[in-house]
Amino acid sequence: MKIKNISVGIAGVILLVAIGLPRTAVAGEVEMNLRFAGAFVASGIKHLNLSTRNPVDTTASPLIHVQAQGSPDNAVIRGFGAGGNAIPVVVFNCLGSTGVFLSIIAPEDPLLFTFDDLSLLFADGTGEICIDLTTGLSTFRFDIVFFGGRGRFAEATGGAVITGEAQPVSADGSFLAETGTIVGTIIVP
Repeated sequence: MKIKNISVGIAGVILLVAIGLPRTAVAGEVEMNLRFAGAFVASGIKHLNLSTRNPVDTTASPLIHVQAQGSPDNAVIRGFGAGGNAIPVVVFNCLGSTGVFLSIIAPEDPLLFTFDDLSLLFADGTGEICIDLTTGLSTFRFDIVFFGGRGRFAEATGGAVITGEAQPVSADGSFLAETGTIVGTIIVP
């Protein structure tokens, strides 16, 4: 009877290890599939470059604040800045659509994801914003990379694609409502 109990115990341990192996092999990849909605403030926020102590050109320093739902968890996403080098250009084809657009290539897109468990995820990337000069509506696409965080996303890497659209809420077009998706993969050590 004692040998039978030991055999059952060993078999149970082997089964638990075998069940855990596939999870361990893919535990480092976390799917990101979020929908978001919120606000985009186009410009006018005064701040200093902390490394040079010089004022930053605020015409290209947007403020982003959106709520996101989906995987890996619900989050608040905030972004600020995008460099002062974005120069709007009139184009007739932007992100696959034809018309008359103001195209803005954003040299950076620093973002902070704050998840429900208070874990943080840091991201940055580049992208394009297309403002339809006929309707005032915007579409955008950004390719971002993850470069760390706090909590469950400490030392995270990976990347995602942000796509969406925005509609002016203020008369001057500097305050917009935006919606979209973020799809990609977070790699955690």
